[in-house]
Amino acid sequence: MIARILRLTLMLLLPAATAAAQPPKLVAAGQLTWGTSPTFVPFEFEQDGQAVGFDVDLMNALGAALKLQPALQTIEFKGLIPALLGHRVDAVASGMYITPQRQEAVDFVPYVRIGNQIIVRHGNPLGINGADALCGHRVAVPVSTAFEAATRKASGDCVAAGKPEITILSLPGSNNVALALQQDRADAALNSTATAAAMVSQMPDAYALAGEPFDTATLVGIAVGKDNPALAQQLGAALHGLVQDGTYAGLLRKWHLPAASSAF
Repeated sequence: MIARILRLTLMLLLPAATAAAQPPKLVAAGQLTWGTSPTFVPFEFEQDGQAVGFDVDLMNALGAALKLQPALQTIEFKGLIPALLGHRVDAVASGMYITPQRQEAVDFVPYVRIGNQIIVRHGNPLGINGADALCGHRVAVPVSTAFEAATRKASGDCVAAGKPEITILSLPGSNNVALALQQDRADAALNSTATAAAMVSQMPDAYALAGEPFDTATLVGIAVGKDNPALAQQLGAALHGLVQDGTYAGLLRKWHLPAASSAF
């Protein structure tokens, strides 16, 4: 899978002249209409009634590079790919993991590499220091995500080792997960390395990291329809430009993503 993604990345990072060989298909002329579900800190979340985050800034920068006006559409996460396939949006940027199942339906422009990270309350009062220490504890995770699946697998490993299973608290969105941990409704939380870094940076007196990150080879990408290769190529070329001029590195710093999050 990694080799396939790397080949795709090389294909997408073509010179702008090649990308401009044919015009992209757009929902509205002169606009880059993109969908997101603003529940995944720091990629996209709501602040004062507005969607903000790394993906929002990235798509604004890509729109400017392509001389297109970004038009954000808020959509429930499970409806993002259907909206793309139904030509209601041109692209999706929503902290979306690149998986073989999703690659069957859409193409991706990879832009961030992340892993899984355990977060605990400040001071780590229960001494949790890794996935194998979660047995018998209450763990909050965003519902219907890779983190929920990883926690279910860890719970199965606990049972197989003769230890208590994990009590999994599945909640809608990363904000609710963070709140559950802060309110002592959970002993730990599992989320992305990027989200964990943002939580600790924003509230160092409330949260701490527990153990080393794991499953750190996961790529996140901008989803584009398979029938729109020109847009995928142009987004890839524009992204390469943002990497070269330092804009991309600046966004990583702004949103407290660790340096290891860079996909370049």
